[in-house]
Amino acid sequence: MTVSFPSLIPTQRTYTVGDYPTKRFNSISGAGTTRLYGSKAFDAVLDLEFSADDAELTTILACFNSAYGSGTALTLPSSIFNGMNSALQAQIPSYVTWRWQETPQVQSVFNNRSRVTVKLIGTLDG
Repeated sequence: MTVSFPSLIPTQRTYTVGDYPTKRFNSISGAGTTRLYGSKAFDAVLDLEFSADDAELTTILACFNSAYGSGTALTLPSSIFNGMNSALQAQIPSYVTWRWQETPQVQSVFNNRSRVTVKLIGTLDG
């Protein structure tokens, strides 16, 4: 089961590329080797910021609550990636499962307008 993230366009987006599972082994002499344990990067981070009215904020908070925080996977709408060309979007792995990494942060700007910061993590689920 997945929960659909609201179809909103972020005002700011930061993507941190995931890492591959590796381990470095060093000998006493300093010589070493690196072992690759998988072919898929994981734990990519997507930081999103929205300028949301109260109705939009309600949809973000409802998504968080429906997903039980990081307990349920999210389905991201294409609007999250608005402004990125298709070649760049192709570099974001489609095999990761997006989940909430942190609780949403809400800063009230003025009546019926908030700045909402969302942090999602792309995990490898078996």
